[in-house]
Amino acid sequence: MELEGSGYFYALAGLSMAFLGFTSIVVVLHQGTGSRLSPFQVLITKLFTELGLMATVFAMLAPTLAIGGLAEDLVWRVSSGIMLFVLVPWLVTYPSRRKVAAPDQKWPIRGYVLNLAGALAVVALFASVVGVKVVSGPAPIAFATVFVLSYASVSFFWTYALFLKE
Repeated sequence: MELEGSGYFYALAGLSMAFLGFTSIVVVLHQGTGSRLSPFQVLITKLFTELGLMATVFAMLAPTLAIGGLAEDLVWRVSSGIMLFVLVPWLVTYPSRRKVAAPDQKWPIRGYVLNLAGALAVVALFASVVGVKVVSGPAPIAFATVFVLSYASVSFFWTYALFLKE
């Protein structure tokens, strides 16, 4: 069964993997200079990896479930539930992980904005799980996947210079 929006999800998965590969190259090049990663750089590297893989898995989740023969409505609801199970703990724990890695840095405004967008993604996914018709279908999953990839991209843009130093 061809799932609505599956081509879009495949493209998102490819984009996520490209992002993950590019950021990995940047980190490896930094380490190739002989410089060790600071605790904050290690955290940021984990952030790129976690979010890149999370976006890839999120993008492939619904098409994979559809191959298993689930009804389309159930595919969207189960996918949303699995995404909530992964995304909510990540959103809740990242600020404290960042504080441990960089205790002298304030949480930037973009962190608040990104977490607010994350809260909107969580609400959309939850509405999909409980079957609210306004947000059923691929939209909540696409929104949450784009949010995860955007979080990773914005974080990379704002921290890229850390890997160019030294």
